[in-house]
Amino acid sequence: MAIGLGLLSAPAFAGTQQSDVNANVLQPLQIINTSDLRFGTILRGTSAGTVVVNPNTDARTRTGPATGPTLVGNDGGAAQFLTYGGPLQYVQVNRGPLPVLTRQGGGGTMNVTGLTLNGPVFRYLSSAGILDLRVGGTLAVGANQPSGRYSGTFDIIVTYY
Repeated sequence: MAIGLGLLSAPAFAGTQQSDVNANVLQPLQIINTSDLRFGTILRGTSAGTVVVNPNTDARTRTGPATGPTLVGNDGGAAQFLTYGGPLQYVQVNRGPLPVLTRQGGGGTMNVTGLTLNGPVFRYLSSAGILDLRVGGTLAVGANQPSGRYSGTFDIIVTYY
């Protein structure tokens, strides 16, 4: 019994060690749409063609034969997104599926056959943490395209690293 009591009364030894504690807090990436992609007003033609919006200049041009679609007015322009994140944040810009524009009231569609960016897919935000992202595109207009207002949507995906 004396041996058992001796084991119970043996001194305990403890050690102490410190560890650093760290956390990284990142500013969330925000994307704000400030302007929609606008192919503008188009007079239909008896031949098919395309309407192209330049993402750098907002300029609209058309392709196709003289009997194809005709541009009217100056109401077209690129979509604009302001992207916010950390200063000089490295980002990747991608798009979702190409949109199909549907005629309000039904009875017609037009395909966007391409979306173009105003810069490379991989880029850096500015020293203020901002990216002025613009998106243009190409719209296929059919021969004798039904008259009306057409609309659709597309996704822009910005991933930051």
